[in-house]
Amino acid sequence: MNEKVDRDELRTEIERENFERAALLASSLGVSEEEIQKLWLKALWQMSAVYRNAPGTKRLAQNCGFSRKELGEFLEKHAEEKRKEGDSKALEPCYDLSTGRYLSFEEWMDRFLKNWDKLTFS
Repeated sequence: MNEKVDRDELRTEIERENFERAALLASSLGVSEEEIQKLWLKALWQMSAVYRNAPGTKRLAQNCGFSRKELGEFLEKHAEEKRKEGDSKALEPCYDLSTGRYLSFEEWMDRFLKNWDKLTFS
């Protein structure tokens, strides 16, 4: 019974698009590494493109074992895939508090990667 409850909770988190929590739950449930990796990549995309949360993106990337270069390559590739699919909402300009300007995802990503070493998180 507990296994079913846990699986239901995992499905719920995925439906809510809470991918970081879903990845953690999947790890504890013994889900395949491939599925867990997909969830972590979705969480990374969400944290960077959707939320534009630089410290959160860096933390997730480091937890997943990504270097700055690997993360940059992943984000560029995924942005291009989203553009080809016609799903470019996350790539549109979004207000950036630190610059006081609206930045496209590419501009945000360039700034994020340039300031990688200066980013801290608690």
